[in-house]
Amino acid sequence: MATDSQGDKIEKYDLKLKSKPKDGVILQLHHTIRGSNGESKRIRFSIGTFEDTHNKLACVDNVGNVFILDFTDLQFWKLKSLGPCTALHFVPYDLDILVVANTKRFEIKFVDIESTKVTLTLKGHTAPIKHISFSNNKINNMLTASSVEAILWELKNYTKYFTLNTYPGAQIQQILFTPAGDYLVACFQNDTIQIWKHETMKSVKQIIPSELKHLKSVAFTMNGRAMAMSGLAPLLILFSMDTWKALKSIDLLKYNISGVQQISFIPQMFDGGSNKLLALLSSDCFLHFFDIESLKIIHTIHPESSGIRKFVVSPSGKYFLCILQQGEVNIYNTSYVMDYVKTPLDMATRNVLPCTSGSHKCVEHSPKRVEVQQRMKICMDSARLRRILMQYGEYPDKFRSIIWRSLLVTPRNKTAYSVLVDKGIHPAYKDIEKQFTIHSSITLKNLKRLLSCLAHWCPLFGVMKFLPGFVFPFVKVLQKDPLLLFESVATILFNQCQLWFEYAPFPPISVLAMIENILAEHDQQLLDHFCNLGVTSQTYALKILETAFSEVLTCSEWLILWDHILSNEPAFILMAVVSYNIVQKNALRRLQNQEQIENFFHMQNPINKKTFLKKIYVLLNDTSEDIHPRRFFKSFMALDKGTCYQQFTGYPKATICLKLAKKTRRKAQTANNYTLRELTTKSQEEEINNRHIVENNSTESDISSEKDLNENNNVINSTKSNKKNNQSNGDHTSAVKKELIDEILNSTVKHSHKCKRKSHNKKSKKDYIDSKDSTSPKSSKKTSERNHNLEKEVEKLIHSYSSSDRSEE
Repeated sequence: MATDSQGDKIEKYDLKLKSKPKDGVILQLHHTIRGSNGESKRIRFSIGTFEDTHNKLACVDNVGNVFILDFTDLQFWKLKSLGPCTALHFVPYDLDILVVANTKRFEIKFVDIESTKVTLTLKGHTAPIKHISFSNNKINNMLTASSVEAILWELKNYTKYFTLNTYPGAQIQQILFTPAGDYLVACFQNDTIQIWKHETMKSVKQIIPSELKHLKSVAFTMNGRAMAMSGLAPLLILFSMDTWKALKSIDLLKYNISGVQQISFIPQMFDGGSNKLLALLSSDCFLHFFDIESLKIIHTIHPESSGIRKFVVSPSGKYFLCILQQGEVNIYNTSYVMDYVKTPLDMATRNVLPCTSGSHKCVEHSPKRVEVQQRMKICMDSARLRRILMQYGEYPDKFRSIIWRSLLVTPRNKTAYSVLVDKGIHPAYKDIEKQFTIHSSITLKNLKRLLSCLAHWCPLFGVMKFLPGFVFPFVKVLQKDPLLLFESVATILFNQCQLWFEYAPFPPISVLAMIENILAEHDQQLLDHFCNLGVTSQTYALKILETAFSEVLTCSEWLILWDHILSNEPAFILMAVVSYNIVQKNALRRLQNQEQIENFFHMQNPINKKTFLKKIYVLLNDTSEDIHPRRFFKSFMALDKGTCYQQFTGYPKATICLKLAKKTRRKAQTANNYTLRELTTKSQEEEINNRHIVENNSTESDISSEKDLNENNNVINSTKSNKKNNQSNGDHTSAVKKELIDEILNSTVKHSHKCKRKSHNKKSKKDYIDSKDSTSPKSSKKTSERNHNLEKEVEKLIHSYSSSDRSEE
């Protein structure tokens, strides 16, 4: 192993792509140089590789010049020559690094495509390297292979951990990982296929297709369930990786194909990974597109200038390239090719407005758009999307916003949304940049607009302190479509955030009780550890919920989790909180005080996302029905389509009084900056005073007053396992008022589980269920009259607050 720190300054040039060409060729590459004698000399291209995430392509000519093409920024540049190269591949976890295998001492070089620096060199091969690939399930595993040996590299330590040596007559024709990374498959020149288990590198299967001679190439569907085999004999075999049996044997002579040099599946949008389009490079250098379901050749590519020597398909199937025998490279956009295939021959004679070179808008595009929208609507069926999710573990980044829109059934109420936007920035979020450090002015503007629309839609969202942190990650993902952003967040607040605001602005006692009960059922030891340290569900659950998991997960992990949350029932998000705690159990049990645990839930911690997601589904399916959140949650409810949005009513009216109290105190004492706790204390004192005035004026007895007070305390303490307050007759008014204020401010689901924890679990479950039952309308007539008087007082406050808002505007 060696490193090279030298790098050359690169110069980038503009790249121009063809706009929807007939044959699908968006770009043709050729490298011509002028010799010393003035004659032009063409250097042939030999290999190429795609990188789909940033839409890049790397191509190498026979001299060793490496060209990088960026289809996003429409630029290209040349790296310094590394000598003749035999294989290329982008590093999947560091997309600015290109792995290059050259013929000089058969070295493998890691090159930074932005700085041209060679950051790493690996040695170990004894013959030219023909194949480079990376495992999908172990990101630090790389496979390189020549015809005589294959080496598995562990890139954490830059060491070999497995070497496969061959013997003459059985040299490697092709070797690669299966898409999931579970198996390693090698195709040998003696017409055998060997399959190893990646974890143990033990041989699990050997395939010897007796009918197929001169085996040349194998290919896998994206889901890894089917393998295609072909060779110089006119035969194509489709093999099941699930049953280890052949599915089909197709005679290619029926299609005038005498033999095949190379095959590769072409992924298509929403095919679920079970690709049905197979590209075959025939012996006569034609590229055929073969539909393995209908058993038809739907298209053939045969450039007029030269035959095709090799082709490469991008991982997502968006592009493919053909390296011609004369050395040029034709780069195709797959969708353009397929559009051309689906267009009948007589479409060229239909009556449409002509397109000129200066105008790209044609009448013929509009019917295609309608057709595409109809097809996408069918493909966006929620059940089909869930199957894709369970198969791949996530939705593709390119289509995530479209898929989320479909899952959330957003109505696209442009009129209703514009009314909210026209109200301007809400006073509560006018100076939000002082609370958050947001470097992007565009992101800040979108965040302000979203929060203001939410606050105009429902006054509750103008007083919830955690809301900016909750919605911020959604702003980052969906800010290109503000309407979709608002409707998505509003739908999430309706569904995934059920019962969050029933005690607003105080913690959601019911939700935290559900989480605690689930944790008690599935991991009592972890709950005991929390209780021994005095850690409540406000720390290990509420902190995660209020930031929508954005503080504890990386960006990619967050996107994948919300793919699953939005694809499942509303209770899924609570199971995700419990799963995160259980999966991080080993790390949490090593923390020995409350401060350490609080810090743990405010930082990104390494997590196995597959284990994390798998545990969520286990909890979702194996949790007892009596404590399962779906028992208390309503089913999914989408926003109404129309000229206005339905009201959000899942919160107590008295919550708005806090905002009024906060506003009036700012006017009265501008010099004093009250904390949220002080404002809350003062507003609750006013509310309790009003309640006692009503009680003194009524004809109720002390007994009914005591009963009502005890009922309120029972609701507040419904999730506390070992606390039961027996209130006195209410003669000492000041003591009762002080105790009630303390109870409200401290109703944060504190747990005293230091003893009798098993009995606590039974009590907490029962108490929570009883508290939900106690909300049924069984109170006495006198209690109803008193509550009616309290509501009148609150309505007066709301009316006066609304009037003051209008006067300020």
